[in-house]
Amino acid sequence: MAQDFYTELGVPRNAADKDVKAAYRRLARRYHPDVNTSDADAEARFKRVNEAYQVLSDPKTRRDYDQFGDNWKHAEQMRAHGGPGGFRRSRGGHPGFGGIDLNDLFGGSGFGNAFGRSQRQSLRTNVQVTLEEAYAGSKRAITIQGSSTCRECGGTGVDGTVLCSYCGGSGTSSMPRTLEVTIPKGTAAGDRIRVRPDETTDLTIEVDVRRHRVFTRKDDDLSTEVTVSYLDALLGGEVEVPTMTGKVALKIPAGTVEGRSFRVTGKGMPRHGRGAAGVGDLLARMVISVPGESSEEERSLLEHLRDLRDRDSDGPGGKTDDPRTDPVDGGDDRASQKSGGDA
Repeated sequence: MAQDFYTELGVPRNAADKDVKAAYRRLARRYHPDVNTSDADAEARFKRVNEAYQVLSDPKTRRDYDQFGDNWKHAEQMRAHGGPGGFRRSRGGHPGFGGIDLNDLFGGSGFGNAFGRSQRQSLRTNVQVTLEEAYAGSKRAITIQGSSTCRECGGTGVDGTVLCSYCGGSGTSSMPRTLEVTIPKGTAAGDRIRVRPDETTDLTIEVDVRRHRVFTRKDDDLSTEVTVSYLDALLGGEVEVPTMTGKVALKIPAGTVEGRSFRVTGKGMPRHGRGAAGVGDLLARMVISVPGESSEEERSLLEHLRDLRDRDSDGPGGKTDDPRTDPVDGGDDRASQKSGGDA
């Protein structure tokens, strides 16, 4: 179906450049998809207005369009063969310009290939996902700008005995396309997802995973910091550890020191990649919390405790080892856990 660029912009053929620009700005504001979210036809009209302006705002392409109309994309070839002329069937059965076979005009490699139907294109784009989306898997709408088979001529490049006005005879059209892409479970930053949306397009999507405020990722394992009171660290106790699916209760032994890590099995990221199965682990690193102030009673008890420890350290056996030099500090202990409530 023919598209008249001047009609699309609502300007006469002799319109000045400033009038073309003014018409475009007015229509672009009117039909922009962000403004017309509920109008399904607005986006298509916006694309046609944009295409019309791209051609008419450039002196060279406007001159080609004025001379050759819908076949302006092939202006140079047509000038080389004597102008637009009339179409007729050549001896090979393909439409031609005044007896010139289009196979010759567009490369001589066969009518289908001449219009690029069999040429493959490799496109690349990227997508950013949250850690939660990478954990559970998700779907994303990806918009790409690439060539696809012309919907008007089906890729033949012709409409009856004339070049297709929609694609200019190329057999393909370059319009934005939106695809729904699956982000697999366990996807990591730098992963590449390869999609083939049609027979002529290879699309590579590189994934970036946003930094998380709670978890740090290394391969399929996650790590996080857990605040524990100094009394629970000294006497042993139970702390809540956040995971991607909720909180779990973790028992820590007496004498737990700052920086000591405990492995919570099966609470990391789903393993990904060919043949991978299972889930990684979560490393919970202890951060000791010491209160800034204490009551008189607490202070009295703590001072008494300090006196007892000083007396024990000066006993017959000599000074005891400082728990901060415990060889498991900062290590990778496995501690017992039980499920807690959802986060």
